[in-house]
Amino acid sequence: MKTGLSATKFIKNNKRTCGVLLIALSFTFMAMYVVNFLLMTTKESFETVMLKQPKKVCYINATDETLGIDRSAYDDEEEAADAAEKAREEFGEKLKSIDGISEVYYTQIINSAYEGIVGQIYSETPLLEKDQIQTYLDHMGAKLIDGHMPSAPGEVLVDSVIMKNQGYEIGGTFMEKSYGKTFTVAGVIESDYMACVGIPNKFTNNGWYHVILTDDCSEGIVKLASAGGITISEKDEVIDYPLYKGFYKTEVKDTINGAVDVIVLVILVFLAVSVIVSYVSYMRNRLSEYCLYASLGYSKSEIYGMIMREMAIIFLAGAVVGALLSIGLMFLMDICVIAPQGLVSKWFYPAHVGKMAAAFCMIIGLLQLPVLVSIHSIKTIDMLED
Repeated sequence: MKTGLSATKFIKNNKRTCGVLLIALSFTFMAMYVVNFLLMTTKESFETVMLKQPKKVCYINATDETLGIDRSAYDDEEEAADAAEKAREEFGEKLKSIDGISEVYYTQIINSAYEGIVGQIYSETPLLEKDQIQTYLDHMGAKLIDGHMPSAPGEVLVDSVIMKNQGYEIGGTFMEKSYGKTFTVAGVIESDYMACVGIPNKFTNNGWYHVILTDDCSEGIVKLASAGGITISEKDEVIDYPLYKGFYKTEVKDTINGAVDVIVLVILVFLAVSVIVSYVSYMRNRLSEYCLYASLGYSKSEIYGMIMREMAIIFLAGAVVGALLSIGLMFLMDICVIAPQGLVSKWFYPAHVGKMAAAFCMIIGLLQLPVLVSIHSIKTIDMLED
């Protein structure tokens, strides 16, 4: 009595041949997923600095036009400078009177570096007076966990994540490549916003700004100021959440997503070519077996079903083994590379899994051509004799 064709017998009896295909699929799955994992680590890590911190603190470098002064109306530079200083104080007080703004400082700022697996970003570090630093820390929800509060010119408090990322030590130099030995690490702080703060050291800086502490500046300081009756000009330099959000989307998120898609596409092309070549050879060697099945009374559709079940088992097993390999490799990378650098990782990306599933389905679709050619070539024993 004729029974259904088994999809597992050949796999069990030809472990080496099927194992090679399974290993190729497993490593391809792992490569596709781990590449995404590594590149996305940069995106996940940069979110705090670029999307969370700017909601709590933003910066304005206001022009004379916004401040309402005309330097040409004064007899000398000193008088004009005094007028500008007074205008900046008044501008700061106006900002501070707006609901949602808790404090405003006019001071120098420097940059703090943070490096991802690929790429690097810089965030603003305000340089405040000694008695202003605790207010800033309270606003950012930061607490001192090591070292001491800044008390001398050039001393800086550094977030614990940035300490790991940049390899700083208490008493060591802060941002030496940018500022030489001007700034030193006085202590380590911990917060949800990766904030750094310090005391000025003469006039080494990236400019003077109004540093604005807000409850939530997700709409941007321009809209917030406008609601309080203050007009911010397009000529003013504004560093706030909308600016960082746009930069994050174009320079980080879109760039990394594009890079992942290109790399996955390259891997997919190599996989498709190698698997198709392997399957053509694989099925050509089994053509006499298929002819025997046909001679025993099995239809071409039944043989086709067996081939597809075998293919499904091998591809599914390759995906499962690849997923397990990916988990193991991500775990090692997290412990040995990512966490020690103060970076943030995320292990599960459903959208990327969906893309990979679609890629595997596409390859199975491409394999239909050699499968159908093999099915068409099947002959029974009596036909072979003819």
